[in-house]
This record gives sequence, structure tokens and C-alpha cells, in this order.
Amino acid sequence: MKKWIMAGSLIVLLFFVAWGIFEKTRPAMEVQVFQEEKLNKLLERLREKEEVQAKLTFREQVLPYDRESRTFFLPLSMEKEGFESGSFGTDMEGAEPVFLEDFTEKKKLSLMAGNEAIPFYMVEKDGYCLCYLKITGVSIMDFTSSEYAMDDGQPLFLLKVYDNLAADGKKNGKDSVRAAGEFVTNCYTTSRLRGNTSLNYEKKSLRLNLYEQKKDGSFQKKNESLLGMRTDNDWILNGLYADGSKIKDKLANDLWEQAGAEENPYQKTFGTHMEYVEVFINDAYQGLYGLMFPIDKKQLGMASVSSQVEAGEAVIERIYKKKYTAEWKAEDFQGALPDENMPDYRGGFFLKGDLILQNEEEWKPLYDLAACIEGSDEEFAGQITSLVNQENVLQNWLFYQAIGGFDNYGKNYYYAVRNRDGKPQGYFIPWDLNISFGDVYTDNPYYCKADFSVVKELIRWQPGQRMIDLNVDDSVSILKQTWKEWRSTSFSQNSILDRIDSLEQTVKGSGAYEREKERWPQGRYEEDFSQMKEFALQRLQYVDEYVEGLSE
Repeated sequence: MKKWIMAGSLIVLLFFVAWGIFEKTRPAMEVQVFQEEKLNKLLERLREKEEVQAKLTFREQVLPYDRESRTFFLPLSMEKEGFESGSFGTDMEGAEPVFLEDFTEKKKLSLMAGNEAIPFYMVEKDGYCLCYLKITGVSIMDFTSSEYAMDDGQPLFLLKVYDNLAADGKKNGKDSVRAAGEFVTNCYTTSRLRGNTSLNYEKKSLRLNLYEQKKDGSFQKKNESLLGMRTDNDWILNGLYADGSKIKDKLANDLWEQAGAEENPYQKTFGTHMEYVEVFINDAYQGLYGLMFPIDKKQLGMASVSSQVEAGEAVIERIYKKKYTAEWKAEDFQGALPDENMPDYRGGFFLKGDLILQNEEEWKPLYDLAACIEGSDEEFAGQITSLVNQENVLQNWLFYQAIGGFDNYGKNYYYAVRNRDGKPQGYFIPWDLNISFGDVYTDNPYYCKADFSVVKELIRWQPGQRMIDLNVDDSVSILKQTWKEWRSTSFSQNSILDRIDSLEQTVKGSGAYEREKERWPQGRYEEDFSQMKEFALQRLQYVDEYVEGLSE
């Protein structure tokens, strides 16, 4: 037996030695650098040009380009200190890039963090042009206008998505691993503005729908798994404009994804996911964005409303989005529509889905919930857990307390009604989480400001607060147990601080934060993250004390 153990150990040792040799000997990034004398002779016989015609390529993929600064961008992994293997070239015959020095002798992460512009000459047949290369640590989305449009006139853009983690076949996001070298996804997309108050920002958020061209020249929807996220054709580009840190929305979404999004009986993620991207439109740099997918029937595992109606389902599963602040009033969900031009709107909520019937029945789940909240304590306690999922409500309440989500008190969440054992049951899903961790809503150009004074202020989010105050069906005991679990995992002090540090390193260490400031100098920026960390720690302590003080 000992001989077999020793033999097995030797095999493992030899494997790791061989792998180490492979890592050291496999091809490195190839950078063409001419000696000064050879370069001068080359340039002497050519004229200097102000505009480049050829495009720089890496692994035969054309790189995103900012025409104004004559800068190309290469997205690479921040998880790996060394440079990925591959060679540079051009998309034009007779053109070649000549770098002034071998930048791979420098530290990759330092080039990223310093937003360093690496000079090189793009040498073409009729001249040369001084250009630059920047290494970024986040993925890139590059939009180029095309000659095509949809039947309704919406222009179609050619979209290239450059996955910074896929260059070596590494995992990005949750679901996919791409083969080494396959780091660019190609498709077409439409684009439209999205948001509410954010529509007033100079930097806009966008809603994308992906398409592919068929053999007959027409276009059909195309599902893609972008940056390892779910496979779909419907995507959101979050402008991240008002958040000075550029990390709060992702930080909060990541926390909900780990703490509460998976806690449902449908084995679905009741939340979204975000990955950072830098965006280019028609060879012009646009800044740092968050790529997300929407909360919809696919994400929640629901059938379309039309198919449910056609099948004669007794309980129609629907999704509502709370977009405007409004107190719970049953009367808002009955009678005439408040606006005949908005058949999908009542009481601050928008009804989602492919079929709007314009009747009271499709608003009945919200009417019943509002009536319950307006009712007496006895009525509320006797009805509330039959209308909503108790654990979900308590998790939402805890989550808003923990992140300081004061902008989610009366809006910025989804309400999904599911069929549970033949009866409708409601689930809340947080959304628009950028105003958190020390920011509050206010009437200024950014619709938010930092306000540390709210660190020990309770968010009386309903129906969770009343469920806790009345200790409905042992809600306090459930709440305490949930908070105990969260505090030992996603909401532990070390976990929160590590997440903030990691996200700060991503946005700043990639160079994207500095480029965002250059592109949008009038935006809001939070250089020092120490106040955010202090707010987070004091907020957790406040929630500890509040939950501990509740009587079971």
C-alpha cells in the first residue's frame, strides 16, 4: 500500500513540475519592436499621417479604437499578473504595428492602473501614424453603426463584446467557460434609452436587444451568453453615472445574489447580475458601464402571460415593477385607470408581460396586498403570509436595512406573483440599488448625495416592518436566524470589506475609473472609499442592535 501511495505522490509531483515548465515555456505576447536605427530608416522614407487607416488586431481580432486620441484598447485579465499569449497585427495588407519598446517587460497590472498609453507606430504603405495602446482590466463592448435597420426604423449596430477573462479560457460570470482565444462575441443590436430619473443624466443607460442576420438578409433575435451571464437577447447597460464610487450597484446586487436571490422554491435566481464593461460607439470612448440582464419571466421561470391565459390557468403568474414612490392604497388598484394612456400603470407599479388585459383582475394581487396592509392588525396578521412568501419579505426588509437602501423604501423593486399550490404568492425582488451604503435620494443634478447621518435610521419598508412589529407567525425568530446566517457569510465584516476592496481594485486598478473621469468630467466621483466602509460597518452594527432588541 505504501508503495502505491508513494507512486501516486510521485505522479502528482511530476504533473505539477510539468505544468510549471509549460507555463514558463508557452508562447508569450509577441510585440514587434525595431531597433532605433532600423525604425528611423523606415520612417524617413514615409510621410507622417494624422489619421490611421489600418486597425490594430490581437489574435486576429480588431481591437476597439478611440479615434480622437488614436488609442486602441486591449482587455486582459486582472487575475493574472503575466501577459496573455498572442500576437499583434493589422486588418490591412501591407500595414504593421511597430512598438517603441517591449511593454511586456513592464508589469501588466501597473500599466492598467496607471492608465498608461503605450506608443507605437502604425506603419502603412503610404505613411505612418503615431498611435497608442491601453491595457484595460475589464471587458469591452464596441458598437458600430451599420447600414441596416429594423422594420420600425430602429437602427441596427454591429456589436462586438470583448471578454477580458476569456483570452485564456477562464470563467467569467456564473455560467460559461469559453475556449482560449475565443474572447470576442459578434452580433447586431438595437439600442434605446432606459431609466427614470437617470434619463436626465448626460450619460445615458441603454436597453439592448440582440439580433443576427439570416441568409435571406432579414434579422431575427439572437440569444448570447455575454460575459458568462445567462443566454438571452435582452440586456441592460447601466450608466453608473450618479454613483461616485461606481461600485455600489454591483456591490448590493452581488450581496443580494448571495444572500437572498436563491431563497425560493423554484430553483431560480430572483435577482440580476452585473459585469463591468467599457463602451465604445463608432470609434469613440463612452466610459464605464455595468452590463446586466432584466428581471423577467425567463429569469423567474415563468410562462408568458398570453400562454397562461390561453391555457386557462386559474392563477396567472405576473410581474410588477414599482417605479414610482406611492403608499400602499387598495383604491389605486380598482376603478378607472389613473391615465388612459398608461394601461399598464397603477399605484406606482407597472405591469410587465406580453399581454395587458386592462381589467381589475390583473391588478388583484396588488389590491389584495394593499388592502391587507391597510387593514387592522388582526386582519394583517391573519392574511399576510397567505399573500406573500414570509421568508422573502423578511429577507427584503433585512437587505434594505443592511445596505442602507433608503431609495428602496417606496419604489425600486419588482413584485412577482407565482402560483403556489393553486394560490397566488408574492415575492419581492430588489432593483436599482446604487443609492445605498451612505447615499440617499435628494433633488440635485445626480438625484443623490452622501449622508452619513442616516447610518442609524430605520427603513420602515412594508409589508416587512409590520410583519416584524406584530411578530406574525414567528417572524422575529425567523428574522434573527436569517440575520445570524448572513452575518457569518455575505454580511460579515470581513466579507463586506473584502468586497469593497475587490470592486475598488476592479474599477480603479483596471484604469476604467480614471478614463470615466476624463470622459465625463461633470460626473460624480468618490475618490476615497473609507467613508463607504465606515458606513457599512456602522450600519451592520446598527442592524445587529435592532434585531437583537426585538422581542420574540
